[in-house]
Formats: sequence, structure tokens, C-alpha cells
Amino acid sequence: MMFRRVERMAACVSDMKAKKMSVKSLITLVLIGLMSIIDVVVTESVTRPRGVSLTNEPFYRDSQWFTCLDGSRQIFKSQVNDDYCDCMDSSDEPGTSACPQGKFHCNNRGFKPKYIPSSRVNDGICDCCDASDEYKGPGATQCSNNCRELGRADLERRQQEIILMNQGFDVRQEYIKQGIEKKAEREESLKKLREEKEVADQLKDEKERLKQEAESPEKEAKDAHKAVWDAQQAVLREERDKQRANEAFDELDADRNGLITPDELADHKEFDSDGDGEVSEEEAKAVLIGIDRLPKATFIGPIWKNIKEKFKSLPKVTPEDPSPVPSPPEDVNEGDASEEDLDMGDHGDMNDEDEEDFADEDDEDEEFDDDLDEGELMEKYAKHRADYEKKKEVKGKGEDGEEMPEYDEATKKLIEVADAAREEFKEAEKQVNDLKKSIEDIEKLMNVDLGPQQEFEPLQKQCYEYTDREYTYKLCPFDKTSQRPKAGGSETQLGNWGQWEGPDENKYSKMKYTRGRNCWNGPDRSTLVILRCGLENKLVSASEPERCTYEFQFETPSLCTTKTDVETGEIDSHDEL
Repeated sequence: MMFRRVERMAACVSDMKAKKMSVKSLITLVLIGLMSIIDVVVTESVTRPRGVSLTNEPFYRDSQWFTCLDGSRQIFKSQVNDDYCDCMDSSDEPGTSACPQGKFHCNNRGFKPKYIPSSRVNDGICDCCDASDEYKGPGATQCSNNCRELGRADLERRQQEIILMNQGFDVRQEYIKQGIEKKAEREESLKKLREEKEVADQLKDEKERLKQEAESPEKEAKDAHKAVWDAQQAVLREERDKQRANEAFDELDADRNGLITPDELADHKEFDSDGDGEVSEEEAKAVLIGIDRLPKATFIGPIWKNIKEKFKSLPKVTPEDPSPVPSPPEDVNEGDASEEDLDMGDHGDMNDEDEEDFADEDDEDEEFDDDLDEGELMEKYAKHRADYEKKKEVKGKGEDGEEMPEYDEATKKLIEVADAAREEFKEAEKQVNDLKKSIEDIEKLMNVDLGPQQEFEPLQKQCYEYTDREYTYKLCPFDKTSQRPKAGGSETQLGNWGQWEGPDENKYSKMKYTRGRNCWNGPDRSTLVILRCGLENKLVSASEPERCTYEFQFETPSLCTTKTDVETGEIDSHDEL
């Protein structure tokens, strides 16, 4: 019988060759034929109890006795598959549903053998493609043997996978070529950039030296100019301080007799050291260092130095019921207001130019009226004084408000030369920094492990996305992983590139991304990317098997490491899959 099958198969092959059929079809038929021959040989040479695999067949050969596979007992051979469970391990009933833990072996000749629970035997459902599990009852007539059809389809699927893997292998070879070329380009660029940086460093050092040479005389000239200005300001400050001391003395000398007495300090609450709301005689004498009648010369000396930070001038006027100022008449008679009442004889600390500005403003604004009483006049004066102070601020004048005068022409020239030197140094420094950054960027890229043959080079600086019902996941190889809500929202980082995580024999099959965004009350997010051979780079799935731990499935030609000869079935390279 076996020889007749071989003869028919050989005749079929000869017929196919005569018809010039494809190699793929030829191989398919040959493989199916070989499986048929093997099935026949096995069937004709070995007789096994139903449900027993070829591997376990030797345990059932004895014609009289059967020993339970766990060695627990020995029974008559006739008790095997008698629909009664005798062995604790269920090994005496491989072909019936009598034992709860039994296993039935489907031979499935022409396809894939498998085990099913013996409880499924004769349950009316076809579990084995050869229908061997349904040998009595309704299933015996309903189930048919379709293993050969399944085997043929599986063989075609495997052949298609081989074709795709071979195509992926070809793409991988191109990736390797690109990676090696890119690595060589980077090495050459790195060499040139380092040479350029050496020259740029020398130029920077020279420009820095010239800058320092130009800045030295500039600094000397600026310092000299400022020293003169500081000296002038010191004199002005001293004069202003003396003027303020005189004004303070005049204010404290209420009776204008040229002497300050303790009782004249009573209205100045800033001298109330114990905070009881009154300036006592002891407190006043402490201010006047025990002198009952203090002359101006003594006050302007040590006394003023001690109290000037504390002294507060009393308001000139504090009307109890201020009222709007009436419109002034055209005529003005300033003589009606005494110098003692208005203290406007010299306009305080105004210089001649200030007085002219103040006078001009008076002319342009409303004038004083002869009929105004003293309170109204003082209120008018306070308003004009405030306007004057505001005008001083706008013009940059007043105490400590003066601007330093411009530099002389010689100093300006030195500053111009130094500015040019600084600009040249800045440009040279920028060039060095730019070159340094370019070198660091290339070194960073070269430090990434792109595979033993640089086959993962094309994945750099690329990103791939996968969308499920809720999120869009993103994988940027050698950079990061992330997710964002499908409905819109901010992106959450799931990890930053860490390292290759595959086993020693297949290191480049897994990527690990760590240090992602921290989970609330949990760890930092992380992602494990599992790679497999594919014809194109594609993120095919994403999941979160554990809280804050993600798993991506990624296909890439970079991992198509084998190529199978379709005609011979031989593998051209080591299979890392």
C-alpha cells in the first residue's frame, strides 16, 4: 500500500514538472505527500489504544497487563479504555471520558497533534480535526476528518510567512548598509568637527586676549571718570545734608531764637523712645545730649548725625476740614504771605534753574488770590510743591537723581574699541559652543547601541503610533514612549530610553524604557517593547498588564534575521527569532 502511494506521488510530481508548475506548489504537494507516507507507515506498524500518543505507546504494549503510568497499581490490559477509571492518574482511560483528569491524544494526521481533556470525548463536539474524539454517539456521524485541508492551509500560511520573512530579511540588509554608511559619515563628521573646534578654540583664546587688552584702558578711563563724578556727588551730598540739617534746626527752633530747647521737641513724636505717645523732658534731653539750650553749630555736628535717620519734618499745613480751592482772581499779591509762614523765599532745595521752572509753571497755572486766608495759601503751596517734585522726577533731577555726565571723546573711543573686541570674542565663543554642541549630539547618537550591524539605525529619530479605544500610544525608538487620550488632552510620558532588555541569546528582541511620569501614589511609569520580524516598522499593540507598566508590540525588518531557501528549505543565517 505504501509503495502504491509513493508511485502515485512520483507520477504526480512528474506531471507537475511536465506542466511547469510553480516551485511553491511543488513543495506543498511534496510535503503533503511525505506526511501521508509517514502516517501510513506509523499506522501500519504501530497499533495503539485510542487516545494514546505515539510517545506513550510503549507503556501500553503488554498484551495482558497494564501498569498505571504513576506506578500506583497494575491492572488487566482488558481494563484499558473500558469506560471505568481504575488508575489514580487516569492513564487507563485515555480514550474515554471515564476519568476526570484524563487526557485524550488527537493524532490529527496531516495537521498538528494535540491533547484535549478526556471529558470532551464523545460529547458531540468535534475537538480533533480527525474526528477521533467522537467515535460513538451523535458526534460519530457529525464529525469528519478535515486534517489534510487544515494542514494544506497551514502549510500555505507558513510559506507565506517565509516569503514575508525573506522580504523583511532583504530590507534588513538594506538597513545594515544604511547603518554602516551612516556610522561612517558620523565618524567622518566627528573628526572634522573636532579639527574645526581646535582652530575655533585658538581663535577664541586670541579674541579673549584682545578683549582683555582693550578692556584694561577702557576700565581705567571709566573708573577715572566715575571717581570724579563720585567726588562731586559726595560734595553735593554733604551740601544737601548740611542744608537739611539747617532746615531741621530751623524747624525745631520754634521761637527762632537760634537755640533748641527740650520743650521744642515735644511735637516730634519720632523722639518718643518709650512709645508712650509723649516726648518727655528726659527723652528730649537725650536727643540734645543733655544741653538745655543747643546752638545751631553744635546741632549740625554730632546731634544731626545721630538723629537725621529718625528725624521727620512736620507737615507744613494740616487743615482740619480741607475744602476745594476756589478759582483764583487774575491779580496776585505774593507779598501778603510772609517768608516765615510760607518758607518760600528760596523754594527749599531748588536751584536757579528749578526756580525758573517753578515760576514758569506758576505763570502757566492758576495764581494766588489776595483774599485767600493763610490755610488756603498753604494748601495752594503744597499743591504746587507736589507738582514741582513730580516734575523733578520726570527730568531726572533732585537728590541723588542726577545722571552721570557723558564720557569725554577719548573715553568714548576706548569704549568703542572695547565693544568691538567684546563682539568679536562673543562671535568666536559662539562658534566654539556651536561646534561643541554638534560634537556632543553626534557622540550621543554614536553611543546608542543600534545593533551589532547597525541594523536599527533607520529607527532613530522616528516615531510610530497605535490607537485603541481610549488612547493613542507613541513609540520613538531610542528616545521615549508616551500616550495621549484619543478624545484629546495632554501627552503622558510612559518612559525614556533605557537599554536593550532581551535575553543573552536574543538581546535585541526587547527594549526597556524607564523613568516615565510618576503614577499618583505609585512608581514611575515604564514600558517594555517586544520586537518581532515584520515587513515594515509598525507599532501593532499596546497594553498595561500591570499598573504603570506598559507593554508594546513592535514589528520591524531589523529583526528579520533569517532567510529560508524556498526550494531547499535551508536557512541562510542564524535564526534569532
